[in-house]
Amino acid sequence: MRIIELDPADENLVAGTLEVERAAHAVDHPEGPPPHEGVFRRSLVHPSPDEETVRLIAVEDGRVAGTCNAEFPTRDNLHFAGATLQVHPDRRRRGIGSALLERLVDLARGKGRTEITIATLSTWQDGPARSEAGRKFLEKHGFTLALTSVNSRCAVDALDPDRERALLAVAAEAAGDDYEIISWIGRTPAELVDTMCRLDSMIISEVPLGELDLEPEQIDAELKEAKAVRNEAVGIVPVTTIARHRASGEAVANTVIGVFDDPDHRHGFQWITIVDPGHRGHRLGLHVKLVNLRLLREQFPQIRRIWTDNADINSHMLDINTTMGFEPVDAALEYKITLDS
Repeated sequence: MRIIELDPADENLVAGTLEVERAAHAVDHPEGPPPHEGVFRRSLVHPSPDEETVRLIAVEDGRVAGTCNAEFPTRDNLHFAGATLQVHPDRRRRGIGSALLERLVDLARGKGRTEITIATLSTWQDGPARSEAGRKFLEKHGFTLALTSVNSRCAVDALDPDRERALLAVAAEAAGDDYEIISWIGRTPAELVDTMCRLDSMIISEVPLGELDLEPEQIDAELKEAKAVRNEAVGIVPVTTIARHRASGEAVANTVIGVFDDPDHRHGFQWITIVDPGHRGHRLGLHVKLVNLRLLREQFPQIRRIWTDNADINSHMLDINTTMGFEPVDAALEYKITLDS
C-alpha cells in the first residue's frame, strides 16, 4: 500500500477517490446527499483561497482504498488542521485508516500545526443507527471529543403556507421599522461588501465551538472576492438574505443557503445564520431564514430538501430550525488531538 498525494490530473486516481467517497457515503450516511461529481472534480483544481488543501490517498493493488482530505488555514488559526478520513467499506479494518492518519499527523507537524480535528458520524436520539467504528478509531488514536453537531434536514415546503405567513408576520413585527431585509443570489452586492466582511468576521466568535481552539477570522474585501470567484469556479451558488440596521447601515443578521449549479440536484445546504449580539431579541434570525427560504423556492424550484448542522448546545438555533420544519437525522462528532509543538 502507498500513501500519496492525489494528482488532480490523474483521471484514474481521481475517479477512484470519488468512488471511495460514494461507497463510504452509501454505507455511513445513506439518507444524505451523495458526493456531487462536478463539484468534487472542480474543487480539486479550485481550492479555498484561505486554506492549503492536501488530499492524501491510500493506493492498494492499483486502486484507491482510502482518502484523507486535509485543510490548513493560511490566514488565521495557523495552529490548526481540519481533516476528513474515509476508507472504502470493502477495505476497512486492514490498517488503511491508521496509515492515512499517521501520514496526516506527520504532514501537520511539518507545517507547524498543533491541533487536528476529524469528524465522525454517530446516532442521534431515535434517528438511523450509525456505526461506532469511527468514534472508536479516533479514540484509539488519542483523539478526544471536542464538539457535537446535530445534522438535520427539512423539505422546502415543510411549513404549512398559513403557518409560514404567520411566522413571517410575527418576525417582521418584532423587527419593526428599524431593519430592512435584503436578499441576493451569488456575489455580495458591491455596496454591502464592507459591512458583510464585518459580520462574517464575527462568525467564529459567536457560534458554539465546544472544545475547539479557534480564533476569529479576519474577512476582508479581497478574501470575500476570492471566495466568490472560487464558488463560481466550483459551481456553488450562495442564496443570501440579511437584515440591515437602517440607522447605522450595518448588516446585523445573515443567513445563506448554498446550492449547486446543477438543475438536477435536489439538495440545498443551510450554511451560516448569525445575528449581531447587539441586535438580538428582534427575531431577526427567524425573519431572514424565512425570507431566504421563499427566495430559494422561487429561484431554485428543483431544490426539494435542505440540510444543516448545528452544535447540540446551540439550543436557540435548533429551536428556530425545529420551528421551520427541520428534523434531526444524526450527529457529527468532532474529535481533536493536540500535537507537541
